Amino acid sequence: MCKAPSDEHCVTPSGRPAAQVHTARLRPARWELVGPAVWEELQQRGATVAVVPFWGQAGRGGRTDVIQLLRDDGEALVDVERWTGRDELCHALEAPVWDRFATFAGHPLIRGEVIWTAGDRRVVIVGRRGDSSFEEAVA
Repeated sequence: MCKAPSDEHCVTPSGRPAAQVHTARLRPARWELVGPAVWEELQQRGATVAVVPFWGQAGRGGRTDVIQLLRDDGEALVDVERWTGRDELCHALEAPVWDRFATFAGHPLIRGEVIWTAGDRRVVIVGRRGDSSFEEAVA
């Protein structure tokens, strides 16, 4: 599927101009949670925070680790669930890693976490890129 914005020409996976305009996908695939559905799924599982650890670098690609679903009990965060399953929620929670870094091509070693906070519906990527710390809000 071509990911070119509407104001750019479609290209093939090799980067050459496409012979024809690609059709945009109008609905998410059945395995994709989008928008409010992610927050609803976290709520159904009793979680207020989700943490997705990841790492990657050029030439080695990237990986995610065990995802933690946590609940704020008023004094501290407590585990609700830990899993490495490949369900809809897992794909949705990992998506900011791949959207931001793709295959990690051209990047030094990056280690971080994607943190989903249900209370304010905020998603943040925090970590280290080489020797520098970073924090980025995901739109």
